[in-house]
Amino acid sequence: MWSWSYLPLVVIATEVGYRYRGTGTDFWPVLSQDLGTEAGPAFRSALSRLFGLGHDRFRLAQPGDSPWERHFPHISWPIGNSVVPLEIQPQLADALRRAVRAGVSADDTERLLEYLRALAAGHASRRFENWLLQRDLAFEIMRRLLAPESAGWLSENFLMRIDRDIRKDWGALRAITEARKTVARRTARLAQIVPSRYVLVLTDGAPSHLVIRGPALPAQLRDEVIAALRIHGDRIRATDGMQALPLGSFLAGGEIALKSLFPFPLKPLRRDDALDVEEGTVNAAMERLQPLESEFFAVESNGLTAHAVFRDDKIQPESKIIQLIRADGDGNLETRTLEASIPSDIEFLRRRGFVIADRVPSLQLLGLPAPGYYNRFLGDFPVLVAQRGVAGAELLLDGSVASGEVLSIRGIEWKALRPDVGRHLIEPAEGRDLDRLDFEVIEPPDVESAMVKLLPANANVSDLESGRLEIKITAPLALEAVAIRVRVISPNETVLVSEGVIERLPARITGRSPILHEIQTQLAGLQANESGLRLHVEVQGLLEKVFSLPPVRREIRYDGDTGNWIRTGEDEKVLASIRAPVAAPLLGARNSDSKATRLVLPDAPDHEALTAGLILSGPDSTRLGLVDRSRVSLPALLREPTSSENGVGLIELARANVAWQLAEARDLLGNWQRWSVVEELEAALIEQLCGARWRRLETEIDSSFADFYAALLRFISEIWDSTKGGRPQLDDARDREFLSSRILQKMKEILPDPQTAVTNIGDDLAGALDLAMEDAYDDLRAAVEARGDTPEFSCAVGFLTDDWRSAFRKAGDAQRLLIFQPYILPDARWSALVRPFYSELTEDDLVDLLDSVHVDAFRRPGLRWLGRSELRAMLQLWLSPKAMVETEGWRELLAKGLSDIRTSRAVRYVALRRKLALGDLPDGSAN
Repeated sequence: MWSWSYLPLVVIATEVGYRYRGTGTDFWPVLSQDLGTEAGPAFRSALSRLFGLGHDRFRLAQPGDSPWERHFPHISWPIGNSVVPLEIQPQLADALRRAVRAGVSADDTERLLEYLRALAAGHASRRFENWLLQRDLAFEIMRRLLAPESAGWLSENFLMRIDRDIRKDWGALRAITEARKTVARRTARLAQIVPSRYVLVLTDGAPSHLVIRGPALPAQLRDEVIAALRIHGDRIRATDGMQALPLGSFLAGGEIALKSLFPFPLKPLRRDDALDVEEGTVNAAMERLQPLESEFFAVESNGLTAHAVFRDDKIQPESKIIQLIRADGDGNLETRTLEASIPSDIEFLRRRGFVIADRVPSLQLLGLPAPGYYNRFLGDFPVLVAQRGVAGAELLLDGSVASGEVLSIRGIEWKALRPDVGRHLIEPAEGRDLDRLDFEVIEPPDVESAMVKLLPANANVSDLESGRLEIKITAPLALEAVAIRVRVISPNETVLVSEGVIERLPARITGRSPILHEIQTQLAGLQANESGLRLHVEVQGLLEKVFSLPPVRREIRYDGDTGNWIRTGEDEKVLASIRAPVAAPLLGARNSDSKATRLVLPDAPDHEALTAGLILSGPDSTRLGLVDRSRVSLPALLREPTSSENGVGLIELARANVAWQLAEARDLLGNWQRWSVVEELEAALIEQLCGARWRRLETEIDSSFADFYAALLRFISEIWDSTKGGRPQLDDARDREFLSSRILQKMKEILPDPQTAVTNIGDDLAGALDLAMEDAYDDLRAAVEARGDTPEFSCAVGFLTDDWRSAFRKAGDAQRLLIFQPYILPDARWSALVRPFYSELTEDDLVDLLDSVHVDAFRRPGLRWLGRSELRAMLQLWLSPKAMVETEGWRELLAKGLSDIRTSRAVRYVALRRKLALGDLPDGSAN
């Protein structure tokens, strides 16, 4: 019977599959009860054959090839055809909420599906993951759940049933409600974004250069747009632009100047993090901000600028309009000026679709204008109102009598109003409709103040000496090529000076940077840790700040005579010493060679001992090179938390690494030996957590990768060396440094925006770069001759366009560390980690990033194996070991990384990108 009319049976079974909760016991008993028959092995096989017939005739969904579907081949048919089983509905709702929270657009279904697959990979049940393989169905369900009013091919009644069932689960209801509200808010705010505008800067009434002026958005909308765009660093650039601008300032009317006057670039605005984000909402927000090209520009009241105007814009009488007619081959513009007071010009503008006001309103408004808008004013400053020809006129503000002080300015009485943020209507108490004016008050942007900060906030001399100290500099303007000078003054008035140039502000100067490294090399012998230092940071043309770096106040003091430690305070206590020589740097030896450089620390709890160590140099350490890196030896590595006779485990290596990093070095040689040990220990940790192949890949990383231009020079030089003849050889180190500096300078002049050039490089740009390199060699030749020497080199550069294109590609890949892509899985995790602009992210941001794409290597029912605490500890191992060992239970948190090599690699990749972005990698080493 069922062979002839089997669809009712398939529908009943599918209904049971929809209600199936995944317990493993409630499918066949429920189906037997509904049918009133025994569902034995023969029945189950026959039911699968009927579903197969339905697949052939009616295109019913067919099970896939996942482990679960292979293990349960019969129930996978009805469950797979139940569209959205009850079992996965809470997981789906939660995943949609997390995706929307992360900024994924509901319109970008491809990205949404990719994000949900990454989340589903971490669930204990794999049926949600399998369900997402049905692309068309998943697209439709996700879209309709997030936007219930939208149309689609799924039945409205069926969607209503899914919605009712989701509402029965309190957690799923909260998740989907939050997701829908977020999507609705984003859709509404997109409609409120107005485009930026092209603005002509006038010199003697003629256009001299072009500017893009941002829209003056209200403060709340500015914040929402910034959140929607999700640009790392919150800065925006323009193609052919001369600088980046803080996004908040741009959205409040800030301006980006372009280098060329004509032609107007198409869609010039772009993200400052060099990422091409294809997500629907993000992309749509950026699209709405792009300026539109116009033929007409209205001259503003200052006579120095003219902003683009368009059809249906209202033009005030007596305004001046500049019309762009044509441009010659050199980019020179031919223009004409139209007067909105001349009848023929008025008629010409009206035919072009402009609205010309009949007369100038009798009311006048003054205030702090939002750029480019005559009726928008920034808050925190009064709006002044006066009526022409009428003294002391009574005014109505939003229908009520306007109150305020009266000011007399050049014989005109102005009433000072302080309206709230928002739109307002001002009119005379006795006036006509033409006398009414509407205006808007918006909050000014939050301008970042000029400031210099030290990190950590309680920095001391030891932080400076060890390289842990960082200097953060911010500014209200987008300044580039800023000179900086750092001075360190010791109590005996010895002054150490280091100077450099910051590429752009805001900036963070790390302990590995040349500016601070030069200071550190001069500190040896000053005994600064006994009395402290004064640190002067001078940012040329901006500000100067002085900081006090106190000596380290230790609760545990080392007694050099006895070799023991004394805990100061009320309960003074003598502690034994733990020693570790450079040749065998692991902790635990009670006795060591007193003639060798060694680490000494107290036998105390970890958080005390590992931060209190001293590096003592033996009498034989005066010979530079006595301790060679090859002499640092470690036992065999063991991929276990604890050590044994077979090798050294993770915890012992991590303790030794932290102790050597945080120890105080008494002299320069001891400090050099300390970092040799740290690099060996870190290399061993990398191999334990990430594998030997990963460790070998890190040897290919160079500190030049931190700067795009330096990486570009490196790779074009490699191409040059591989061709016939190669580069001219320079024996003098000064000449090599001069040449590199001059080439980089000239590259930056030609390529102020290298990311745009990567996709548009052609013969003209390649030729310009060739000439720049030849000019740099000419400058070197002149410098050599100026000092009285004879240049012994000649240079003729002639790279193919493909050579430059290859060098550009390699430089971009080097900055993103693409060599690690095959080792970071799944692909969704790699896609998320490769994108961010790492120099602007905090530790919390980095943990959020890792957590958002985390997938447990071995999924287990219940809680995740690696949670946020584990991810933070694994990240702190590489970036802030002091914070790691101060965390309770850090050993257990860190040890979990041994069982998940994919996550360990992801964490290490994030740490490397962070170090590279901050210039925190030593020359020639990844560690």
